[in-house]
This record gives sequence, structure tokens and C-alpha cells, in this order.
Amino acid sequence: MYIEFSFIVIDDSELDCFVTQKFLELSTKNVTITTFQNAEYALEVIRENTVGDNPVPTIILLDLQMPFMNGFDFVEEFEKFPAELKKNYRIAVLTVLTSANNPADIHKILTYPTVNSIIEKPLTKEKLLSLLIQV
Repeated sequence: MYIEFSFIVIDDSELDCFVTQKFLELSTKNVTITTFQNAEYALEVIRENTVGDNPVPTIILLDLQMPFMNGFDFVEEFEKFPAELKKNYRIAVLTVLTSANNPADIHKILTYPTVNSIIEKPLTKEKLLSLLIQV
């Protein structure tokens, strides 16, 4: 069975956005990938997105450590969206933080209902496959 989906990559690093986008393009077929270096702008675009009759599930790959609006701020604002909009998105935190070097942040981000998983950078085929199985 083929399931169509798309990705949104939110990371303040232009290089990380580029690398993640290229990795996804090489690892998946027929997916839409949108990148943002500004979490506030990404929220605006998501908020304005209209849900059609057959919405495409979207996986948000979110960096935690960003200036201005960090990953925690993004998730807190995203949680305020209507349930009808949120149901089409799955958030996976893509970060250099691990439970070993920052257990409080890892525990905190996992308390949000819209956060499905945490993936330690860099993204690999194994990590991507694990994420897609969860979705």
C-alpha cells in the first residue's frame, strides 16, 4: 500500500536544512519537502494551510535549538491550533540533544501530545524508516 505524505523541515541552519532536504529527496519518492529557517514563518504557513477533502499527512522535522522562536516555542504555539488542522501533522524533533546530555529538555518536549518522536542528528535511513513506521 502506498501512502502519500510530505515533510516540513524547520532548522535555523541553512546547511542542515539543505542536507536534510537532499537526504529526504534521495531516500523517499514522490514527497513534497518544504524547508524553513524561521519557525515563526513556518507556523504562519501551517496556520494558513487549508485542509482539503483528502489531506496529505505531513511530518515536521523540528530543530529544538533555534534563535528567536525555538522548538519548544514552536510546539507550544502549534498546540493551540484547531484539532482539525493538527491531525494532519506529526512532529519529530531532529536535534543534537540526547537524553544523556540534556534529559530535562528531552523529557519536556515529549510531554507535548503533538510530538511523536525525537531523532538525534544526523538523520539516517534507519532513523527515517523508524519514523515512517511510527507515522
